[in-house]
Amino acid sequence: MGDTFRIAVATTDEINVDSHFGHTDKFVVFEVDSESGEIIDSAFRDIDQTACKGATCGGDKAFEEIAEQLSDVEFVLAARTGGRASQALARKNIITLDHVGPINEAIAKVRDYRDKKRLRLEKAKKLLRDYGIEDEEKNV
Repeated sequence: MGDTFRIAVATTDEINVDSHFGHTDKFVVFEVDSESGEIIDSAFRDIDQTACKGATCGGDKAFEEIAEQLSDVEFVLAARTGGRASQALARKNIITLDHVGPINEAIAKVRDYRDKKRLRLEKAKKLLRDYGIEDEEKNV
């Protein structure tokens, strides 16, 4: 087993991505093997939604608090994630994806997306090297 990544899924039945980000008080966090796409582990993550009720949702840094609670995941899958929640998650380098359907299909799509993103990054780094431009990671 090599590289793994985590996905937090808003689900009511543990089978489908079917809950809105702002309406769930828990996520299932899956750890996925990047190469095989197999689920290695899963656990429930209770989310404190006390600051996200009704018309005040998003006020008082509620989405930032939720993003902090999910800061160890790379992706959040929900039936719908609003703009303010997506921005708060993006500040933690978490990618949000709206999807309704079976979790296993969504995880396969995320793995494919992640692979394509990695390949694009590798091609960009090669192009920079070919032009004699230093890779930022080496300069850190």
